[in-house]
Amino acid sequence: MKKKLISLTLLAAMLFSLAACSSGNAGSQNDSRSQQESDGGKSGNSDVLKVTVAAQPTSGQVFQFIAEEHGFNKEEGVEVEMAWLSNLSDAASALTAGQVDIISTYGTGGPLIQIANGQDFNSFAGYMIIGETPVYGKPETEWTSLDSFKGKKIGITRGGTPDIVLKGILYDEGYSYTYGGTTVIGDPDDPDMIEFVEYKKNTDVLQAVMKGEVDFGATATGYQIQARDLGLEVKMWPDEYWPNHSCCRMLCTNTYLEKNEEVLYRLLRSYLRAEEYMQDHMDEVVDLVVENLDLTRETAESFVLSPHMKYDTDPYTNSVRTMWEKMADYGYLTEGDIKIDDHMNSDIYKRALESLIEEYPDSQFFKDKMAQFESNNA
Repeated sequence: MKKKLISLTLLAAMLFSLAACSSGNAGSQNDSRSQQESDGGKSGNSDVLKVTVAAQPTSGQVFQFIAEEHGFNKEEGVEVEMAWLSNLSDAASALTAGQVDIISTYGTGGPLIQIANGQDFNSFAGYMIIGETPVYGKPETEWTSLDSFKGKKIGITRGGTPDIVLKGILYDEGYSYTYGGTTVIGDPDDPDMIEFVEYKKNTDVLQAVMKGEVDFGATATGYQIQARDLGLEVKMWPDEYWPNHSCCRMLCTNTYLEKNEEVLYRLLRSYLRAEEYMQDHMDEVVDLVVENLDLTRETAESFVLSPHMKYDTDPYTNSVRTMWEKMADYGYLTEGDIKIDDHMNSDIYKRALESLIEEYPDSQFFKDKMAQFESNNA
């Protein structure tokens, strides 16, 4: 299976056909849900429901690769079209316009900003709960603790997971920092003020560290090899300070969720089965990432096999809520009258998981996932 690139131009051309497909599926999905429930929730649907999922080409969609390779999507009666879009702005625009049905690998903080700005998005499942998002520096740059950031400059891409998580960690620990050139969090007269410097691309962040424009730089997943080739090294892992901070979520619009619950249910059953499979087949997962994303094996291994990368389908609504509250605290969003609970759904995931436990009663993995779900979704 080769990577299929879909540009926004092509997506625009697909708009009417996708919209027609979505509206045509809505009624059939409700009918097929009733049929599936009457069959005891077993997989092997005779009908096929279509869905388009947008993801970044740098980190991929491993559950999709596994589900396609091993026939889980086919058995669950769901046909997935992947749209490879490189940034949240394009993905969010495509989701709002109905050009894609789901966005998957665009972090949590960015989509929360979209929600705060009025987008009716809904976080209904996960892709990863922590991502491989290290802070880099030159070998000679000292790092011993968070105090090593005092008085230093940190390069980031605004709104990305590394940016939001680092700011959340420093906020909780009482450090003073400035971002955007004017916004100051903490004591404005702090002589050890930390300065966040914003760049458009992760590669720009790495170049800035190498050139000495900043002391440290944090990037998204998949840049370790590039950083190493520039002579940089990992100085700090944010997930060690903020475990399960919430990285990539799967989102659709509330309107789509209300009309297409069945396709989401089938997709989550398929992806949960893929997640179970991958536990003992990580080398194969690397192979699939290399094949589907045209990455080198070294690059794929650097993040797929990283202990700081945790793939997880769980909605983790508690973690999403925590990030929402932190971002409001340090000025990244204004909640207004928006309630984040109106933009999260864990019921479909729970139903998918319950059906798998019933269908595969000997699977300890699915039982463990239910215990995890109950802990992470209040």
